Amino acid sequence: MEREPDRAPYEPPPAPDTPDTPDATERAAQVLGKLPLAFPAPPPQNPQLLLLAAAPVEDGATLLPTASSSLADSAPSAPPPADPGKPDAPGDATPPEVLRERLVALLRAQGVLHDAAVERALLAVPRHLFLPESSPAEAYADIAVATHWEDGLAVSSASQPAIVAFMLEQSQIAPGMRVLEIGAGTGYNAALLSELVGPNGSVTTIDIDPQITSEASAHLAAAGYPSAHVVTGDGAVGWPLGAPYDRIELTVGASDIAPAWFAQLAEGGLLTLPLWVGASDVSVAFRKSDGALVSESLTPCGFMRLRGQEADAEKWAPLPGYGRLGGARASEVAENVAGLLRTRARRRFWRRPDYAALQALALRHDGFVTLWTERPPGTATARRAATSRRLRMRFGLYAEGVDGPSLALFGSLFPQLLVFGGEEAEHLIAAETDRWRERRPAPVEQWRIIARPIARPIATPESPHLADVPPPEGTTRLWRRHFVFDVTTDPPPRHLAADRPNPASPCGLRLSLPPSGGTVGG
Repeated sequence: MEREPDRAPYEPPPAPDTPDTPDATERAAQVLGKLPLAFPAPPPQNPQLLLLAAAPVEDGATLLPTASSSLADSAPSAPPPADPGKPDAPGDATPPEVLRERLVALLRAQGVLHDAAVERALLAVPRHLFLPESSPAEAYADIAVATHWEDGLAVSSASQPAIVAFMLEQSQIAPGMRVLEIGAGTGYNAALLSELVGPNGSVTTIDIDPQITSEASAHLAAAGYPSAHVVTGDGAVGWPLGAPYDRIELTVGASDIAPAWFAQLAEGGLLTLPLWVGASDVSVAFRKSDGALVSESLTPCGFMRLRGQEADAEKWAPLPGYGRLGGARASEVAENVAGLLRTRARRRFWRRPDYAALQALALRHDGFVTLWTERPPGTATARRAATSRRLRMRFGLYAEGVDGPSLALFGSLFPQLLVFGGEEAEHLIAAETDRWRERRPAPVEQWRIIARPIARPIATPESPHLADVPPPEGTTRLWRRHFVFDVTTDPPPRHLAADRPNPASPCGLRLSLPPSGGTVGG
């Protein structure tokens, strides 16, 4: 008789108490596998910034932990104190201009920066004036910097310069254009947009938080960009007084496209936004054409969530005693997941899937979840790192079968699958694994997304409703509140693969992290 494997109650394993213990950023990357991040690993004193992008807040963006980008949702509880022993300490006397030149040179060397106009803008705009409470060295480090906190969560930040540059290049901004930015942040990105559109163009940036818009206005004036129009309001409704816009850019993560953005975007214009697709945000540049939006470039990232009437708070739920749960059905299944985690886990040897496979799994199953757990209190490492919050992230699948609810989590450090409750989740992952062996999903950068408004005129034989037409083979259809998204994940034919854009990671790095992306607003 086969012996039942030993089982023990699940609890996040504490990291070894050694100086070289991987920080939260490295752990996230390990879970997701190699992925392009617009949010590089933060310095030791700011490990919590990793969480900004996927946290259920607005105004913060970083590259996400999805093999290219993935989801993350636990934000730091308080801003970290300055560490005079670090290179970014206030005592660093290097002139800001020199630090700015070094940052641009770094982005160029990493393969993030290609466009000459974006490079000139980055060299021209003094980022340290938009981060008056940070040292110049921190302001010009390739990291996201949290600037506002609410109930222990970061709600606004300056985006990582790498993802800022990447999204500006995605947006293809030219002189004379009219641009709308959703998520004002510090005002830094609006200043960059102003440099790109020039004196004959216009930039409007909107944010729901009056304190954030007040500070952004002051920063823009101090830096010499008083013409940028800062508006306090719900970004979901856009700013119709300035429409139509040639470009609309979101610096907050969204799960859907608000009708106002589509209506206020000129025909042929580009909408660039961190769109929640599968397991994390993906920065997508959509071209408006014939009543639809067609993707032109994609890269994984991670951003703080949009607030206001289009907020997607239901995708994040607290897990008492464990941390937070992320997923399309997080609020619905959180109680069952918490109960399953209190049972004993069955351990299976399982090779961890790459990022594209994780994203494909999340697209095909709405029970896909991300579990963020904090280091158990009282451990030696937790006591030592009193100013930081070390998080561990696991991806998994929740499902219900004839034997009841089940949960299967991929190991974060070892090739294993932790199975709780019934067997349905494990069986679904096994079936998906067989599918991946036959046809591996293409890298996220090679995916194609077509978004169409759900509200349409009466169907005709020549133009039926999408609900009556199945998606093409290799395409997953996602129905959201306002738009339906056809996501094609199969690799393109060989004769087309060379022509399809496959941009490098925004930061030119392949971290072992999940989705976190840039910071809202900049």
